[in-house]
Amino acid sequence: TVALKAFTSVLIVACPCALALAAPLTLGTAQRWLAGRFVFLRNTQVIEHMASLDTIVFDKTGTLTCPGEGHATWLGTPLSQSEQDSLYAMTQSSTHPLARGIAEVTTPNRSVRVDEFREIAGSGMQGRVEGREIWMGSAEWLEVRDAVIQPRHTTSDTDSATGAPSRSGSAVHVAINGQYRGRFDLENVLRPEVDSLIQRLRGTFQLVLLSGDNPREAERFQSLLGPDARVAFHQSPHDKLNVIRELQASGRKVMMVGDGLNDAGALKQADVGVAVVERMGIFSPASDVILEAARLPRLMEVLAFSKRAARVVRVGFVVSGLYNVVGVSIAAAGLLSPLVCAVLMPLSSVTVVLYAMSATRLMARHTLHQEATS
Repeated sequence: TVALKAFTSVLIVACPCALALAAPLTLGTAQRWLAGRFVFLRNTQVIEHMASLDTIVFDKTGTLTCPGEGHATWLGTPLSQSEQDSLYAMTQSSTHPLARGIAEVTTPNRSVRVDEFREIAGSGMQGRVEGREIWMGSAEWLEVRDAVIQPRHTTSDTDSATGAPSRSGSAVHVAINGQYRGRFDLENVLRPEVDSLIQRLRGTFQLVLLSGDNPREAERFQSLLGPDARVAFHQSPHDKLNVIRELQASGRKVMMVGDGLNDAGALKQADVGVAVVERMGIFSPASDVILEAARLPRLMEVLAFSKRAARVVRVGFVVSGLYNVVGVSIAAAGLLSPLVCAVLMPLSSVTVVLYAMSATRLMARHTLHQEATS
């Protein structure tokens, strides 16, 4: 009789319900709080991955810099109004930050139709508008296509056409019907509070900057990210992917933060890929996290919250484990009736549920307080 009683009690009290509930309830609550702050996760496991990161790789254009905020200047042969209309139509077909910057300074007179359009990741875009074949992108990409870059339009430190120093920024070269016409010089302006974000990240994570632009801003961003940061320019999407693989091979847990356009391979390869988007309807399917651009300065809070949520999961496992160890020990000795065990089993589940949800909410209010009130 005692053996049957103990056997039945152990079966009841050893139910792993509480253990199974600890992680999904904690991480699900954390995911909901982050979504309320326009940080959307692919799934709850992303939080656990963010908690173990030690390296953050940034793209520059459209990620650390704000598209459309800086001044853009055309250097080259004057464009006719019809050509400006065609260029504007091309930029409207692209979601790249530099394309939006060019659209800001291009004055269209009428709406025209883009007959063909294709973007080449890390190089540029090409299309056919009103019978014109238009190429817009890097100097190297246009040269490969036999468009001769005129010396007065090269991306040197000084613009030979005016004798004035070139601004730090990006350059988009333009060829129409195979003939080089000039370039757009776009000034890169840091997003608000990005410098503060970088200062906070520097003491905790290894920082890396990978940009497809020319290296005119290398000194500026090396100073921003710190002397220990790795800063590389002229990086193609394949180069970025290889850097991520190299870091992971050395044992690093890597987060890639990019605009989701030219960085799809790197975002997918990274342990956590974060796509920074201006509009929530535009995102990269390769990313694990979709982050509204205005929330980028809160990245440190998101990472800190993820680490604390992972701690709550571990504590939940401990609480559930203690219930089982104590309950099974007493039940196995025949000191608990099956009826009492039937009460203790759901009580342990309720305890873990209340702890997981309450602790996660409390930490969210504390860690994400600055975000909630901004």
